[in-house]
Amino acid sequence: MRFGKRFKKLKNLCRKTLLAIISVIAFNFLIICELIVCSKASFFDFFTQEKTSAMKSVPRIAEKNIIVDTCGVCLNGGVKVLSENIINGIARKKPHWHFSIISPKGNKHPFKLDIKNAHIIYVDYKQIIEPIVIIRDILNFLSFGLFKDQITQLLFFDDVYFNHNSCDLFFDPCADFVINDYTIPKISLIHDLRYLDMPDYFKVKHFGFTEFDLKKKNASRIVKSSKKIITVSEFTKQKIVEFYKANSNFVKVIHIRLANRINNKKERKTEQNKDVLKKFQLTKQKYLIYPSTLLPHKNHKNLVAAFLKFLKIQKENTDTKLVIVGTINKRITEDIDKLIESSALTLKSNIVFTDFIEDKILSALLTDSLAMIFPSTYEGFGMPVIEAMNMGIPVLCSNVTSLPEVAGNAALFFDPHNINEIAAAISLIVRDDELRKKLVAAGYARAKLFADQDAMIDEYIKIFEEAMLKRK
Repeated sequence: MRFGKRFKKLKNLCRKTLLAIISVIAFNFLIICELIVCSKASFFDFFTQEKTSAMKSVPRIAEKNIIVDTCGVCLNGGVKVLSENIINGIARKKPHWHFSIISPKGNKHPFKLDIKNAHIIYVDYKQIIEPIVIIRDILNFLSFGLFKDQITQLLFFDDVYFNHNSCDLFFDPCADFVINDYTIPKISLIHDLRYLDMPDYFKVKHFGFTEFDLKKKNASRIVKSSKKIITVSEFTKQKIVEFYKANSNFVKVIHIRLANRINNKKERKTEQNKDVLKKFQLTKQKYLIYPSTLLPHKNHKNLVAAFLKFLKIQKENTDTKLVIVGTINKRITEDIDKLIESSALTLKSNIVFTDFIEDKILSALLTDSLAMIFPSTYEGFGMPVIEAMNMGIPVLCSNVTSLPEVAGNAALFFDPHNINEIAAAISLIVRDDELRKKLVAAGYARAKLFADQDAMIDEYIKIFEEAMLKRK
């Protein structure tokens, strides 16, 4: 009798469990169908095991299909330059691989491709906010992860679909906010962990969550969801290993080897250089140059304060100018204007903002500069340092983060937080001809270590091939 009651209870429990499972599956099915309707996607295209809509333009002869998410690469800077060179470089060496590059619509600085085996897919890129991430995670949990790829794409993209059946690898060249924890093998490139060392710059809140909290949590997700993490310096690698308890062998350092990128000697011998100097009202060998996007950690305010201090104590070098290259940030330039006005110096013309310029113009400005100064307080690598050295330009730079690793013994270092020390370094480089000659010679030797682009591309190809091979 007791056995019969127990069996009846077990039978009821099994029935309720089965009903619960069916209800969850039905609930998820309805939600996903609703998402599909809202995204104007067809049911067949979305769930097909064949080529999905993001891959329709991929030629059938392609041996490997690779998705590249460039939605995080939105500024003209080192990250964008490196990403373009990686993709173009691999595509040229692997003509039977095809790259589908996801880019947000309305991007003012679209990717530059000079290859045939790649195409750009412009998408309506949704803002990454924690509530949507939470919704995605809940749906993934309730659906047992069966529709992981589809849910992520429906929530964050518009009209772009792919899954592990339609592509072989996912590459994120600027891994930051993780939305792409797909079932596809993923390689993530992490440039730095600036938010951990400079949390004050990441206090802006989105739906109650600070950027610092989001970045810290999402970096952990990136590490967990990637087949391999690539970074650009030993400095950043140690940060990743230390903060996210990653295995040292799991994080691969591939230094940026693009020292020759803007070293066009033919252009440097033309009349164009004179025209560039005339345009910005500059005199050859009478200015320092700082190529950098205008962001807080690039330390423009301390640089300008130090430069004004240098001008104030000079008697014979008041015609020296400071040229700041990079997309204008109104808030930073307004702060700098106030700094100049409060300095009691009528030397505003000594500081020149070029805004964003093309590489050939940058090459001309570097060629005729007295020296390149790089006062950034945080760098994952610092590509302008090796570019200047390769062009025979003396370099002054910060003694923090990855910069000593990159510059070695070929730069005049200073504390970027110490205005007096920056001003002293400027004064020394301006008046000491022998020092400049020594830095030029050391710089040429140092730049050779970061000039073999082919070797850098081969390292990326090896990691890509290993990730795709392990998938089998």
